[in-house]
Amino acid sequence: MSWLDFLIPVALGEAEIRVLSGTLAGERVGVSFVVKTFRLAKKNEFTETSVPGLNGQPLHFVHGGTRTLSVVLSFDGRATNTDVRQSMRQVAKLMLVDRDTHAPPLLSFEWRGQSLQCVLESAVEEFRSLFSDGRPSRGRLHVVFRESRTVAQLQQEVELQ
Repeated sequence: MSWLDFLIPVALGEAEIRVLSGTLAGERVGVSFVVKTFRLAKKNEFTETSVPGLNGQPLHFVHGGTRTLSVVLSFDGRATNTDVRQSMRQVAKLMLVDRDTHAPPLLSFEWRGQSLQCVLESAVEEFRSLFSDGRPSRGRLHVVFRESRTVAQLQQEVELQ
């Protein structure tokens, strides 16, 4: 915890991760996240074509990219004297390959009426403080979710435009 956290308390939001596919389908994981870290990004893919004799290269659109949601999840076990690694594992296990689908599960990240159908692309653990016995009491999980849509959903979106 930095000295700035004492001056300006960290605003936390509450969200839910729902598992939509695989053996964990129907499972829900409630999470707290640092609101100022919530980032939803999208990018498009372009290519340049070399044309001899020009001072530049024409740019051509190739395809749209998927959206990514990056956010820092916050875990605090001080009030209940619990090791935060247990709670952090509940989220991190959503990256594991499911034995039935042979892929990580499809998820839905839901916050304040908004949802993103996605997969968990990455998770990085950070421990912020320890109990006297060495167990982590506070931690953060830096996660990136990548939007997952079917070909039919993508085609429908193009037809609506």
